[in-house]
Amino acid sequence: MARIQSPPILSQIRVARNYSEQVASLRALKDEVVGHAQRKEKWVQQGVLESLVKILQGNRPPSSLGGKESRSYTGHPRNLTEDELVRLQSLQLLASFANGGPSFLGPLHAVGAIPAILYNIFPLENPPQIVLTALRALCNIADATSLAAPGSDDAGALAETLFLLPGYLNAMYDILASDSTAAVVQEQKCLVCQLISRLCKETNQQNTLADAGILDALATMLASFVVARGEVVPRAEILGEPDGLNEMIPDPAPRGANLAAVLEAISAIIADSCFRAYQLICSPTIMAVFPSAEFSPSANQTSTAWNALEMSGLSSHRAKNPGAIDYLLPIVPIKQPRSLSSQLAQFPPLGFSLSRENLSQSTPTFSGWTPNRFDAGSRNSETEAEEAESPLIPWLIHLTRTTEGLERVMAASVLTSLFKAGFANPDREIALGVLIVPLLCQLLRDSVKEKEVNPATQTSAFVDQDTAVEWAIVERTPGVLARLVADSQPLQQAAHDCRAMRMACTMLKNTYEPLYTQTAPRPWSPNPDRDVDLSEGLSTCRVGPPGKLPIYAHKIKMRENSLKLLAAMVINDECRKALDQDIVPYMVESLFPVPAKPKSGKEKLKATDKVSEVILPIDNSPYGNNPNSVLIAACHLMRAFSRSVRDLRTTLEDNGVAMPIFRLLKHPDTEVQLAASGVVCNMTLDFSPMRESLIEAGIIKVLCEYAHSLNPGLRLNSMWALKHLVLSVENSLKKHILEELGSGWLVRLICDETEDEALRARARSERRGDPNADDDEDMDTEGGGGGGYQDDTTSWSSKYWMWTPKYRTPCPPKFAALRAQSPRMLRAEKRLQALREAELNPTRKARTDDLAIQEQGLCFIRNLMGQPSASLMEMVDHVFEEIGQDILFDILASKLRVKVLHPFTRRYSAGRDTRVLYPQAKVIEAVIYVLVHIAASVPRHRQLVISQIDLLKLLAQHFNSKDIGVRGALCQLLTNLVWQDDSSDATACGQRAHELRKLGFLAKLETLEQADSELDIRERAKAAVWQMKTGNS
Repeated sequence: MARIQSPPILSQIRVARNYSEQVASLRALKDEVVGHAQRKEKWVQQGVLESLVKILQGNRPPSSLGGKESRSYTGHPRNLTEDELVRLQSLQLLASFANGGPSFLGPLHAVGAIPAILYNIFPLENPPQIVLTALRALCNIADATSLAAPGSDDAGALAETLFLLPGYLNAMYDILASDSTAAVVQEQKCLVCQLISRLCKETNQQNTLADAGILDALATMLASFVVARGEVVPRAEILGEPDGLNEMIPDPAPRGANLAAVLEAISAIIADSCFRAYQLICSPTIMAVFPSAEFSPSANQTSTAWNALEMSGLSSHRAKNPGAIDYLLPIVPIKQPRSLSSQLAQFPPLGFSLSRENLSQSTPTFSGWTPNRFDAGSRNSETEAEEAESPLIPWLIHLTRTTEGLERVMAASVLTSLFKAGFANPDREIALGVLIVPLLCQLLRDSVKEKEVNPATQTSAFVDQDTAVEWAIVERTPGVLARLVADSQPLQQAAHDCRAMRMACTMLKNTYEPLYTQTAPRPWSPNPDRDVDLSEGLSTCRVGPPGKLPIYAHKIKMRENSLKLLAAMVINDECRKALDQDIVPYMVESLFPVPAKPKSGKEKLKATDKVSEVILPIDNSPYGNNPNSVLIAACHLMRAFSRSVRDLRTTLEDNGVAMPIFRLLKHPDTEVQLAASGVVCNMTLDFSPMRESLIEAGIIKVLCEYAHSLNPGLRLNSMWALKHLVLSVENSLKKHILEELGSGWLVRLICDETEDEALRARARSERRGDPNADDDEDMDTEGGGGGGYQDDTTSWSSKYWMWTPKYRTPCPPKFAALRAQSPRMLRAEKRLQALREAELNPTRKARTDDLAIQEQGLCFIRNLMGQPSASLMEMVDHVFEEIGQDILFDILASKLRVKVLHPFTRRYSAGRDTRVLYPQAKVIEAVIYVLVHIAASVPRHRQLVISQIDLLKLLAQHFNSKDIGVRGALCQLLTNLVWQDDSSDATACGQRAHELRKLGFLAKLETLEQADSELDIRERAKAAVWQMKTGNS
């Protein structure tokens, strides 16, 4: 390739005498490189990027990077000065180079292009044209990072810079909050939304965007679409006046506003967070357009039709206390017997729609509306107001049904987030299964239809806008549907009836069609021998390797989301049984970083299932290398699949799933390890045929190593799997597992991090022979029962966190004062603080993790002792020897006490004044079953339990537990304690029964026998009472 003969342009850019000459040179360079990849590479090698960045740095405007300006952003375009024209041309050139693909990311980062671009996104200091071009350059960089080679963290670095620095957050807020209707501002808003949806993936970034007011600004944009569609709740201004919200209804969304981009950005910020979902619901503009109030149409319209259906015996789903938006939705029929199907056919679908005359108005006038149909009195009820469903949810259902394409998918995504967060009425589940699931399945059905792909698209580094939108719909729909139907049997059944499983299988198979060209081909050159080696030279002048083709990234994303959909569906037994077995090899290949051609278990060679030293392959596969996201999705699918005993013993074993999962346990990424360890929990069950092969492969050492991990999820999953491993194995293997894990570490796992520090200090002092062990004076323990977690004062973060929209949203002082004192707003703020506390308080999260790990650690000890047999005595003695008899009973007793943490504790000095920690039901049950196994051994072990008077008194306080497992475990424990092995044990058995009777256990058992609501508990209590009376006689 001949060297480009244009050095004079670069020289003129560098040594221009004035702005006019520099602008002319930059325009000439732009004409030279736009749309020409080879020329871009040559100009990069000549160092043009460094010159462009220096121009931006030399003409840097004053920015508000350090704080928030009070001015408003009008966004009106104006004529640019010469220095602004220079910046505009430089930004356009950087955007063009970034549009060249991942190969230009290296030199752009090396010259510091991103910081230089970011200084031009502040709308209060820069003309709208410059802000727009800077945002477009950032979007091009973000698009390039999505196609970069695996392992690069360019997107993460850009997101950290953009979303975690206050100045840039304020700039994005100013853009999104602008009330300008100019086309350039609407395009700016669209680009900001695209940046959020593409880059915002981490929880800390999502929380920062929400706290900075970005989510509220997006909510205001969403409310403007409600106004533009004419779907504001009638009389919203009057209903919102007492709360100061009547001035918060925004203007209609202007032309050029992008609803899909707004919904996608909202979905990216909310994700799976209850706290952020509620922030959207109680945003002032959303509350203004969607006030919660009951509404009834005139008696001769829709309500009459609904009542007629009910009187005819044709039931239908009807929202409780329906609001105005509910009447936009069609009636949802409830599944009827076949005998009634002919009667149902006589009634056409009914719904409430706007009249043709009202469609042109900014707000609807519902026919039959009168002021007294709104129950204003209900707004004074705090309980009803807190429990009322926001009209935003039925509106999102209506929006999903009335839009198409990407707007429909994103509306369903936001709706799914709110539904999964628990802010929808329980009866909405039926409506979603009838109104939303079929629409998403129809999008899937359209996507799996055979369509001829343009051969040029398969090898092109760029795709047109229509193709990009079509691919986005195909990629996102399975993921949205998977989130919606997860953990919901009715929705899973609805998706199954719409053949979602079959379509997901087809999509997964399509992603394994060989793609032999995965990276963008090098441009043709007439003189290839004269090409410059791109690996030589300075990093600022060296073009990087080409990235993946867009169609390659599209297939990988489809693979990930189809696996997620299958994982959400196969939990349902009926769906799992309907799954075609020929799809399993494709699932198994998704567990390999470099997959091969999917083959059934019979076609695979046995030699490939042997385990050797794990070395992750780095070669490219024609079927597409699986990134970590695909590996994690495949692990979740296998975990859901392995919940079936039949599939665990047949399908997974026949297809050799064990060894790929074991290899992923040693993957360098912690999230992959976590997902793989979740599958191992099911594969190590005593009836799993893969258990022996995993033990031979060295699973014990790996799990014991992860039990010492700093990651609480890995500790939990490893203890869960070890709990299964020690069940129904030889005592020698049990002792080996305990030795590998370490008895001291096991004690640390089942003790609280702070509450039981005194117990660990006592154990250390006893080993040193020091009988004087200091207790933790900062903690009191009390007897008592219950289940829960109670805090008595303000939160760790509530003192410092402020609900931004309540105070930041501009409005007249009169309405601001009303809003600050409004009971409705105060309730919303109080609930937000509670949700934030529950979701983000690190102490509470650590406490939850500790409790889950403690439960599995106690269950590990229970299974370590084993089932009642001749070897049980040996293992009980071994546990006493390794842990310490007194230490074990002290730990068990500590799990049954109420703990009160005082404020002068060093760790909690900055937190609440007093924290009361009640024992948890699952931990109590695990403690009791440890005692059950001890009592199932020889008589001397039963006598040892009887001698623990304080422990027994604590147990007696849990007979009134609401948890059925705790009550059942107590009955089993008492049955074992008064069990008589033979005639020689009769006297001791009578003494044990007498001691239990003195402690009041017989009376408590008789109460359970007579008054417990569960038949199983009554029968267990009856057997224990008989055993105790027999032993006492």
